[in-house]
Amino acid sequence: MIKNLFLTFFIFLQLAACSAVQNIQQAAVNCEYALAGVEVTDAGFLSVGMNVAMAVSNKSKTTPAKMNRFEGKIYINDNAVSDISFGAMEVAPASTAIARAKLTLPFASIGKNIAGLVATNSIALKYKLAGNIYFDTPLGQIPLPVVVEPQIKK
Repeated sequence: MIKNLFLTFFIFLQLAACSAVQNIQQAAVNCEYALAGVEVTDAGFLSVGMNVAMAVSNKSKTTPAKMNRFEGKIYINDNAVSDISFGAMEVAPASTAIARAKLTLPFASIGKNIAGLVATNSIALKYKLAGNIYFDTPLGQIPLPVVVEPQIKK
């Protein structure tokens, strides 16, 4: 009798957990990610300061997307130059939210040639973010790998 009760409870718990994970996965799949902008804020003798913005668009018409955090790297012309992270965010259905981060990049980490281009905000630079967005679920955090690049207007 207790064995049957335990088995029933275990099956119910598995179904609830699977349903929650499926809802989170659906919210993650319904999101689109884009690099909203990179702005140089200051250039000194030893480093360059910049603001980086990532746009998260929730394409679902009914379910909000709740992200715990983003952790990854920023690339300039396909060279990893720094770690980057964004905090928690909730994106309402059928809307877009912008996450922002401030970075200070030492010239030693980006190279002298690229540093000059970054300091002048050159259009010859290609920025990219790559990492994981973490979603909270009853089973713990689920990472979703994403690569975020500027959207090209056609």
